[in-house]
Parts: sequence; structure tokens; C-alpha cells
Amino acid sequence: MSQKKSSLEELELKFLECCFTLSEEDILEFDKEDNGPITNVIAGIDTNCYGVKLYDDRIGLMADMFYINGENGLRGDIISLNLRDPDYFGLLMHFCTVLCRLYPGLNELDIFNTFQKKLRGFLEKSGFFTATNLELKQFEGQNAVMVGLARRGIFKIDFIDKKEFYRNYFNDNFADKHVPGQDYVYLMVNCDTSLIKIGTSKNPAYRERTLHSQEPAIHLIAKWCCSKEIERKLHAMYRQKSARGEWFRLSLGDLAEIEVFMKKELDKWA
Repeated sequence: MSQKKSSLEELELKFLECCFTLSEEDILEFDKEDNGPITNVIAGIDTNCYGVKLYDDRIGLMADMFYINGENGLRGDIISLNLRDPDYFGLLMHFCTVLCRLYPGLNELDIFNTFQKKLRGFLEKSGFFTATNLELKQFEGQNAVMVGLARRGIFKIDFIDKKEFYRNYFNDNFADKHVPGQDYVYLMVNCDTSLIKIGTSKNPAYRERTLHSQEPAIHLIAKWCCSKEIERKLHAMYRQKSARGEWFRLSLGDLAEIEVFMKKELDKWA
């Protein structure tokens, strides 16, 4: 019988029970079993590292996922998860969001996919055949049957498709009917760098195609029919997060703020 996912309140309580801060002593202890990445942070060779420890007793599967940063002294955070927990995705995503608040400059989706990629390697090493949601997507509607020869069976791992995630985040408004001759403010993502472009155009879809021909990883994720002045306001709001020109390092919290801001601005023009 499948378990139900927790409510938001239950998920928050559950998160507080499985997420912890790592002290410098904890990190030094972890380093004794590490194969290099933590040592590189301690030595100042790298500014940070991600790690996964899999606990497999052949009955249950648990994983510790941790992030360590050495920019201002040794700091870190860790979450302990049951891989079969129906709240696994929500708990890990919550952890990634917390890391972005604690360590500015990180990206939630990059963190999530990094942990999942590391976990996949450990599962393969433990005898599982792994397949991702992105790999399986190409077989949707084909009644395909997957046969794995691994002794432990098949384990499905979810990765986040940035383009689809961000578009869904803004309720797919990128696909709203285009009004010729009107100004638009838009957001685009470079899936390779995770940078978000805040721009303006009378035809965002055409602008996307132009940029896409130069950099295939660039995709339109949101657009609003409004004054170009709003673009300048957004640039001013996130000036401290500018990477270059119109490209910014924005967190999910920033995008939520933009969504609220745009609603207020559009209400003024309604």
C-alpha cells in the first residue's frame, strides 16, 4: 500500500527532524572517511563541496546528503532521508531552498540535481539499475517495458528539468497569446548556467529563437504584456545579483517575489 504525502505543516515538522547544521568538528570527522572533496574545502582549494552517504542494509535505503562551505570558516548542513519516503522529493527540495538562503549564489535546481546525480552513482554501485524520469520520458505512451539485469532491480531517480520547472512555476504564461505591437517584459533561463535574463521585447518568442540559435540552452520561461519601464524596475531590484548585463543569479525566492511584483504592476495597468 502506497503511503500518502504529508501536508505542508507535517512536511515542515518532518524536515526539522531530519535536517541539521554541521559544526567544524562534524566536518573534520566526515573528512576522515572522505575521498578528497572535503579535504579540498578544508585546505582552501575549493570553496565548497556536496556529498552523499548511502546506508543500505538490504531492507531499507537511507542517505545523508550534505553541503560544506569554507568561505567564512568551515560551515555545513546535512539532511538524512529515507529514499522510499513519499516526501523524499519535497524534503530534499526544501533542503536545497534552505541552502540557497544560507549560502547566497547557489541555485536550488542545481543543488537538487547534484545530490541526485551523486546518489545515482552510489545506487549503481550497490547493485541497482537506475533510470531517471528524464530518460523514461521519451518512452511515454509507448507501452514500453524496462528490463534491468542488475541484481537489486530498478530504481527510478527524479531529476529536475529546469525549463519545464520554471515554466510551470509561472503557470506556463510564456505561451499566452501574443499581442502584436505591444511591449513585453520576459524572463529567460540559460539551463547551462542557471542564469535568468530579465529583458523586454515586442516579441519575446522571436527573441528566444534568436538567442536559442546562438545558445541552445536558453529558453523563454515567462512573459508579461506591460510597460518597458517595469524591466528597469526589476533590474534595479536585483542589481546586487547581476552576473552580466541583463543576466541575474536568482533564487526561487526571487522568482516568487517577481511573480508578486508583476501581479501588482499589472493590476495598476488594468
